[in-house]
Amino acid sequence: MTVLTIPGNHLTRDAAAHLLDQLKRADQDPEIKSILILAEAPMFCSGGDPDIAPEVFEFQTWITKPVVCAVQGAALGPGLAIVANAHVSIAAQGTSFGLTEVRTGGFPIGIEAIANAIGKRRALELALTGRVFGTPEALQMGLIHEMAPAFEYDDRAEATARHLATLNLAGRLPATW
Repeated sequence: MTVLTIPGNHLTRDAAAHLLDQLKRADQDPEIKSILILAEAPMFCSGGDPDIAPEVFEFQTWITKPVVCAVQGAALGPGLAIVANAHVSIAAQGTSFGLTEVRTGGFPIGIEAIANAIGKRRALELALTGRVFGTPEALQMGLIHEMAPAFEYDDRAEATARHLATLNLAGRLPATW
């Protein structure tokens, strides 16, 4: 298992490129059997630059190893797309989610990954309204797979990533459904 981090609260173009590079390197390393994505900051991702390369929000279509996300604080805009791309996402109770780009005149990048995770109509509703919602609703709609107390969500995500690593699923994941 390897741990990749999203630096800061805001996903800049450079940070997204770095995350994408880390994902590609981890995918090519035969010693790595699973990937855990978490944030360095108290928020997973509170938004991002509008000119991020969309490839960072499409990793589930090409990555050959299981990816687990540990989410806390907020996953807004591009952060939500990363959560939707992970094979397993575990969030702390009290985490906020949303596609808030419409509030500043934009439209979410990575909407396809979100639509694949929760359905097209739901994704479009979130993109058009900019509504922010909580962890119970994210669990109900299938965006996340588990909700945990804030003091242990990261431990549960790490345990899940370690378990997936023992199954040696590398190269056996379906790229698309």
